[in-house]
Amino acid sequence: MMTSPTVRLGPLPPVRVSPGTLLTVLLFAVIMYPSLSRGGIAPTTAVLLAIGIGLFMIVSVLVHEAAHALVARAFGASVDHIALTLWGGHTQYRSRQMPALGSLLVSLSGPAANLLLAGLCFAAVQQADPGSSPDVFFSVSSWLNLVLAVFNLLPGLPMDGGRALETLLGAVLRSPELGTRITAWLGRGIAVAVVAYPLWRIVRAGGAGGFSLLTLVWALLIAGMLWQGATQALTGAALQGRIRSLDAASLATPVRIIPHQASLSDLDPSADLSSVLILDRTATGPGTVGRASRIDPAAAAAVPLAQRAATPVLAVAGAIGEIGALPATLRGDDLIGAMLAHPAPAYLVLAEDGTARGVILSADVNALLRGR
Repeated sequence: MMTSPTVRLGPLPPVRVSPGTLLTVLLFAVIMYPSLSRGGIAPTTAVLLAIGIGLFMIVSVLVHEAAHALVARAFGASVDHIALTLWGGHTQYRSRQMPALGSLLVSLSGPAANLLLAGLCFAAVQQADPGSSPDVFFSVSSWLNLVLAVFNLLPGLPMDGGRALETLLGAVLRSPELGTRITAWLGRGIAVAVVAYPLWRIVRAGGAGGFSLLTLVWALLIAGMLWQGATQALTGAALQGRIRSLDAASLATPVRIIPHQASLSDLDPSADLSSVLILDRTATGPGTVGRASRIDPAAAAAVPLAQRAATPVLAVAGAIGEIGALPATLRGDDLIGAMLAHPAPAYLVLAEDGTARGVILSADVNALLRGR
């Protein structure tokens, strides 16, 4: 598997450059060359200009993502890296409590950076000789940065405009999940439009030439990326909704806790043994309260009555593993965060006075999060 080389650029987070970035440069060059060569530019110069414009677009994407990274960092986010890919790029960052204003500014900072680049390129055009190579280079680069900014401001996920609208809708509707669903479906609509427009152009022209077919293929690739991003957002919204519904107290299954030294005679033969939890508090690890086991009712029933006093409960039990502890007041993200901080197959749910309210199995929580 080919790895992406990592580049360090001053105060920016690590920049991972995917091999697909080179393909992006080549595709831009191929798309730009026909129009450049028809403008009276020598073939060699047209090739160099097309490649140069493709490279500058990668620089423009880097500036776009750097703006995201710097603004996210300014609002306290932990920025892991910037990635340059076949589809452009993305910024990987984490923030648990970023305010709505921060999320909005992070989303809009990328397109704003491209608008600034478009303005700088337009200013450079004013200083260049009309029809010269610098004039063509900066004119095209200014236009492409303007298109990049406008495209990213479209109000649908996973575009930056969609993320900004998602933040606003989440705040206005007081439902982040609903805001995500609305903007994700808008993103799917944009994906369809991205393909529909070049198809309409082909039908209107009465056929497809080489350039229009290449444009259609590029549109299909972009639309696929947009559709996938919108679908992931819908999946994430559903997951977040399930997370918000989690409540440690309601998830806890009532149990009777017995020490690991107990024997079968300490249990009522008619009791529901599936609700009994054997806890060895002497075998504790970091973040745990002991090791837990569950009695196998069939194995316990097979022990003769006369031998129950001499049979330890562990002899008819199966190990669960180390067990953690969770306050009964935990809900939603706080509950998941506490479980991730100290992973365990099961957790005792403790009331404020320290008594056990029940037990939560990690497998049950995972099944809930998967919607099963």
